[in-house]
Amino acid sequence: MDEKTKKLKRMATWTIAVFATIFAVTLAVLWMILYRGGGSAFETIGLVFRQAWLIIVIDLVLCVGAYLGYRYYLNAKG
Repeated sequence: MDEKTKKLKRMATWTIAVFATIFAVTLAVLWMILYRGGGSAFETIGLVFRQAWLIIVIDLVLCVGAYLGYRYYLNAKG
């Protein structure tokens, strides 16, 4: 395996880890804020996703953009 492939796989791992971390923290914080204990957990999950969809989409776009930008950089570098 050449050096470019190693670097690209490492970057992919890091971007997935960053996305998953932001996703999990966002959902956990909103769950703690919105769950009242008396309602259904599934209703709360729906409410959390309705509140967090923009953060999740922005996170996804930034992570994919960072990965694609790094891939372009590696290919242009030589």
